[in-house]
Amino acid sequence: MENKIFLFSNIKGGVGKTTLCSLFASYLAEKGIPVFVLDADLQASLHRHRQREKDVDTDAQAPWAVEILDTSESNSLAETIKKVKKVPGVVLIDCPGNLNDKNLAYIYSMADVAVIPMSFDADTVDATGIFVKALKKISNAQLIFAPNRINVSERKAEELRQRTQTTEILGIIGTVLPRIKQTVTIKRYNTLYKLDKNQMNAIGDAFNTILSVTDLNK
Repeated sequence: MENKIFLFSNIKGGVGKTTLCSLFASYLAEKGIPVFVLDADLQASLHRHRQREKDVDTDAQAPWAVEILDTSESNSLAETIKKVKKVPGVVLIDCPGNLNDKNLAYIYSMADVAVIPMSFDADTVDATGIFVKALKKISNAQLIFAPNRINVSERKAEELRQRTQTTEILGIIGTVLPRIKQTVTIKRYNTLYKLDKNQMNAIGDAFNTILSVTDLNK
């Protein structure tokens, strides 16, 4: 299978980068698509999450591998990414929520797709805009915006107007996925077991769209 590198990134924290990266990895694995995950976040949240789960269930067979990606040394990082580009299948990279690490620019420049989790509050929209401007200076990655943790009960006219306007603007420069609503079943993600019915219902439309616009479903 052709190699594709997906980033899950935004400079705004708390938008669900790690959660969606993990859920998408499990989703791809269940679709029979080869997937490998690199955790580039300084907190290594996804890698630590996997280790905790393995400590509890030592016999579980992980559906996908996750390794830490050290971004501290530019030469070794470049060599690692070159090797990653040769991996058949999809490589997901969970990126830090900042632009302070200059070595991250190399990861961004090599990416095929950038999945950008976000919400529609003013601070997150502004941060997303800043991130996209910086990203486009160094990367030709296909942009996919993932509205995440959305409270679907919000019905204030001004909020809906701003949400519609933001979606239209982002749709000019990339793909805006169907909303992923705020739900406990998403927050309680795991890295070892199949997605349950409620999780599939929550992410199915959004992740099916990713497959479609990136040609992964061919």
